[in-house]
Amino acid sequence: MRSVAYFLAGSGGLTLLLALSRGLAGRRWASLGHALLGALLIAGAALLWPVAANLGTYQALRPGATVAQVFCERTGSRSHRLTLTRLPGGHMQVFEVAGDEWRMDTRTLAWRGLAVELGLGPVFRLDRLSTRYLSTAGPGDASPSSYRLSDEVGEDVWAQARTGSRWSHYAVAEHAYGPWSPLAPRARYELWFDATGLHVRAANEAAADALRPRP
Repeated sequence: MRSVAYFLAGSGGLTLLLALSRGLAGRRWASLGHALLGALLIAGAALLWPVAANLGTYQALRPGATVAQVFCERTGSRSHRLTLTRLPGGHMQVFEVAGDEWRMDTRTLAWRGLAVELGLGPVFRLDRLSTRYLSTAGPGDASPSSYRLSDEVGEDVWAQARTGSRWSHYAVAEHAYGPWSPLAPRARYELWFDATGLHVRAANEAAADALRPRP
């Protein structure tokens, strides 16, 4: 959608330049018509840009594809350093967390109606990384960790689709919660979607051992 906004803005700018050239050539009415068209194109780009900027924070949802990796390093008895790698881009974020298990929350947008006809496909955004203690509170009454993973920019399409605004006619906005998974030393996990939601699988032996049911 950003490409459409760029196209409208660029076309509007070129049309205004054409209007200027027509005016310099003494073609008053042609200049006025091109100026009006250019202004309309730029106005359309301005209206579309907040939506395009917000949707630019989402990724295409492709079932089965790995969307992120989480790597755990123990830094204390019940504290860890988590490295989140977003795929396929490879952007990395590092978090210091307290707890025994971690979970990823995501936002999803599934399109319908006119949005589908325009070719929009389902998208998701990593929303929050959280931890929890399984039994007693943490050392020194340390609280579980919670990190917001994305900044809100532009028009919040997801929130508006959930509040019955005009976006509710074009999008279904949901949360997809991953399962709680152990914070285990040197464990590497992969996150992926299928039709039922967000899942976690082991990406090395440490993670496989941590996920293995205990007797």
